[in-house]
Amino acid sequence: MTDAQPDAPALSAQNTGFQGIDRMVAIVDGVREAQPATLAQVARASGLSEPTALRYLHALRDHRIVRRDPETGAYTLGMRLYEWGESAEGAYDPIQAAGPLLERLVDEHGETVELAGLESGGRLIVLDARPGTHGISKTARVGDDEEWHATSVGKALLAAMPIAQSDALIRGVRLRRFTENSLTSVANLQRDLELSRQRGYSIDNEESEIGLRCVGVAARDRNGDPAFAFSVSGPSYRMTDTAIPQIAQSLARAAAQLERGWGLTPRAPEPADDQPVQHDAKEQL
Repeated sequence: MTDAQPDAPALSAQNTGFQGIDRMVAIVDGVREAQPATLAQVARASGLSEPTALRYLHALRDHRIVRRDPETGAYTLGMRLYEWGESAEGAYDPIQAAGPLLERLVDEHGETVELAGLESGGRLIVLDARPGTHGISKTARVGDDEEWHATSVGKALLAAMPIAQSDALIRGVRLRRFTENSLTSVANLQRDLELSRQRGYSIDNEESEIGLRCVGVAARDRNGDPAFAFSVSGPSYRMTDTAIPQIAQSLARAAAQLERGWGLTPRAPEPADDQPVQHDAKEQL
């Protein structure tokens, strides 16, 4: 055992009454990062002296949160954490969690909103939708398939994926022409996706239907992989270049809130609402 050193200050110094919780979390993280972890490794990772770390490890062993190998003395995560993880995985339903977020988007912008998700076989499905409050608005139905290349939800997910994954998906689908603005070549679609990555959101600029513009932002699943997308859709005379950045900010906040349910940290700053909209309006032949 190395020489004991003074314990580090409480990790969350806002309230010293929670020092014990902070230390236990630090201990568990130390075990997770180095498992099988020695006492010295856990103490160093948590910022505690070895005698203090050992006391916490004893308590965590009693509750099956960590395990100690009787032969090596090394520590690993215990079965109780696995049991908690199994329970937590089923407790967070992203579709249910997205419901209030969709309602808020309708309240803010008055347009049709939807949540789409990546399904097996490379399908993109509408998981939930809310109609707009205006007389003229897009119709979105749960269970409908969305096009990858001609919708804001499809392009938002493609732009958020690793490029190799999105390229493989693009080459596996038919890039059908719905309007004169539809992107039916791989090169044009890839250029549009790069614009989406730069600005932080995608635009369906009358590519699926003349007179309809949509804005989309992707959201990650519990593994941190792009799997969902929020969108706001409406007539082009309301979905102006001035309105779109503000809508994109609202979508980014909704996506971030959905991701926080899995404990994910934000990926990037929200799109700025004062930046001019860049888009490729038409196919370049």
